[in-house]
Amino acid sequence: MSGTKKRRAVVVTFGDRQLEGRPIEAQNQARPLAFGGEPALLTDLGRCDDLSVRRNLTSAAIHKAGFDWLCYWLIQRVGERVTALAWFDTYSPPGWAERFNRDSFFETDPRIDFACRFDWPLAWDLDSLFGLPASRASAAAAKRFVAGAIQVGAHSGVTFGLPTERPFEHAIVTLSSAQPNRRWITDATIGEAYAIGVSLHSFIEPRIDRLLPEWEVSAPTEVQTSMLRCVAQGLSNREIAERMSMSVHTVAYHLRQLEKRFDALNRVQLAYIAGRILDD
Repeated sequence: MSGTKKRRAVVVTFGDRQLEGRPIEAQNQARPLAFGGEPALLTDLGRCDDLSVRRNLTSAAIHKAGFDWLCYWLIQRVGERVTALAWFDTYSPPGWAERFNRDSFFETDPRIDFACRFDWPLAWDLDSLFGLPASRASAAAAKRFVAGAIQVGAHSGVTFGLPTERPFEHAIVTLSSAQPNRRWITDATIGEAYAIGVSLHSFIEPRIDRLLPEWEVSAPTEVQTSMLRCVAQGLSNREIAERMSMSVHTVAYHLRQLEKRFDALNRVQLAYIAGRILDD
């Protein structure tokens, strides 16, 4: 889609103070954890009403596990493009959220793609990060990201994704350390990181209003719905034309309009979006 101006992602930051006094609605209670028991940190956070005590508890857990910083993101991602990001910055490196936004690192950081695609944690360091298959950053963009991460002391760490209830939205947790490589990260370290991330996610998610803009989609017409279903099924333009009794040129025109309407960069993204819209 050359010549198309790329929309800049919407980025907002929030912290502990935005969680104060938020009632927890019954339908938005944190879901049961996949591994059964509730981490001690989540239990402690739920019992504590004092903001400074909660911060001390969380910071102590982060440092006890061997990390210096924690970043928690709610990301709206359509296809492979981040359209909006909400950053919980209470435990982030100072200035990192602003730098991340200013330099559009959410388009560069391969951890985002990994966490949105896979269900297991990623142990990383800056030497290996841009060797990931998910990395599509140019050498110059990767160099800028690494320089920024070094500046804030995020040399290695653990990143993983967590589910949310909203379409196209992902929660991503990154714990980072100034240690220069990932050899210090053991299975036990990853387990502690996961417990901390799940605790914060389970505490934060029920207490926040919608921070990311709703990805609004008006109801497709009957013809558009049929075409989207065909795309989601992987049919070619010719197969769609035969099924819908249209010419191939008409199908191609409608698909271009659907890609434009749903902000899809290509057919693969349109198929993914179609599947989510139709819930097939």
